[in-house]
Amino acid sequence: MSLPHMILGILSYRGLSGYDLNKAFQASVQHFWNTEQSQIYRALHKLHEQGWVGIEHVAQEDAPDKKIYHLTEQGRAELHRWIVAPQPIPTLHEGWLGQLFFGAEADVQSLQHLLEERIRVMQALIENYETNVASGGARYAIEFDAADDLAYWMLTLDYGIQKARFDVQWAESAIRTLEQRAKEQGVHEASSHE
Repeated sequence: MSLPHMILGILSYRGLSGYDLNKAFQASVQHFWNTEQSQIYRALHKLHEQGWVGIEHVAQEDAPDKKIYHLTEQGRAELHRWIVAPQPIPTLHEGWLGQLFFGAEADVQSLQHLLEERIRVMQALIENYETNVASGGARYAIEFDAADDLAYWMLTLDYGIQKARFDVQWAESAIRTLEQRAKEQGVHEASSHE
């Protein structure tokens, strides 16, 4: 998946300024694609150079012209090509798993706290997805006249919720494993002192 294709997808609904495009990102796809506004503007520039995005300059009173970015026919063709193309398995970078991997260097209680924090963060994420993101998707479906697309949007949201729930369940299981390991080490240490 790439940022340019995410931009093409959002612009397939209607033309937007860079500012409004960033707002659309935050309200629609934030649960699986995070980006900064500066990245959006850089990508828009490249998309325009490729001919996938056009620019309309809209005059404003007491302000510079507003740039409205819109999808071109070449951009729509690229979006369609990308939608049906298989995606490679993404590169995984999970720093907290690295911490756990080298956990033998720490005490079990510290690792349990790490996992408890992971659970807290994931539960907050689930709550955000189930309330804010779901309602934001419904609002954008109305605003973008995309009611038929809402079912697809909700599938991606369901994926995010299920993934976060898995993380919670896995972390709870890992805590139990660490507790068992601590008990076994305690028994082993006690028997070695006898």
